[in-house]
Amino acid sequence: MSRILKLSLLLSAIVFLAGCRTSSPSRYSSTIVGGEYEASKDSTSYFVFPYGSVMIPGKWKKTSYNNVSRQQFFMNSDSVTLSVVFSRFNKYEFNLDGAKTGYDFVKACYEWETDYFEKTHGLKHMIIEEDKEKHYMIFRVYDASDKANVNTYFLLGEKNGDVSYFSLSRAGKWTEERRLEFLRGLLKP
Repeated sequence: MSRILKLSLLLSAIVFLAGCRTSSPSRYSSTIVGGEYEASKDSTSYFVFPYGSVMIPGKWKKTSYNNVSRQQFFMNSDSVTLSVVFSRFNKYEFNLDGAKTGYDFVKACYEWETDYFEKTHGLKHMIIEEDKEKHYMIFRVYDASDKANVNTYFLLGEKNGDVSYFSLSRAGKWTEERRLEFLRGLLKP
């Protein structure tokens, strides 16, 4: 092989590999994602390593994934929809510097998220439960007129910089207490 061809291939490989590297380790990282239904436990596991994992009671099927919000959507046999997000606290546009941690992060994320729902879609919101020591909050976003048929419950928590964010929607057959019990069950001790 000629020297020019070898040099060309080497240069191409260097350019390709340089393009594969992450430009800022604090903003980009690799993850391993997995999980499956475990019949012996009647639960569905889901994990995004190194950010978090959950055992979801019952059998849930992955339906879609939103790359922008990092939401993995699941649906059960009753068509209840659950979304799961595991990420770092400094990957949210309001906290790129990582200044907000613990419950301060949870409160800021709630305000950021509900501000979007209110301004963009005219939806109402309310905090149902919050624990400042355990750094989590359960809140609801809904359409007061019921025209849009939106009634979503959220569980948002932060622990050691890792964010766990769950939303439960299309759960019309479930009572509010069942929804809350289900979400609380997703929290890791």
